[in-house]
Amino acid sequence: MMIEAQRIAVRLGVHFRVDVERRINGAAKVGAHRTSMLQDLEKGRALEIDALLTVVQEMGRLVDIESPHINSVLALIQQLGSTQGGYPTFPEETFEDEVAEISVD
Repeated sequence: MMIEAQRIAVRLGVHFRVDVERRINGAAKVGAHRTSMLQDLEKGRALEIDALLTVVQEMGRLVDIESPHINSVLALIQQLGSTQGGYPTFPEETFEDEVAEISVD
């Protein structure tokens, strides 16, 4: 996934100072770690799937870079989030509901 994301970023003109292998090795040195999304899932909070994954998939489509690993993981986490109540099945309806709740004084 990181290599796919890096390919997308490079196509968009973004370059990283630290390569993927070094990032993975650095993360491994941290030891036992639970990502923020996993912590959110365990606590029943909304998942930031779109901000963390969907946007990368969409950028890949914009620059015509295939991202099969991102696509697969995204579909799985969206399904998990939906079944656990942390990701709306129809985000546009949720957004409209939130807008309707805003009162203007």
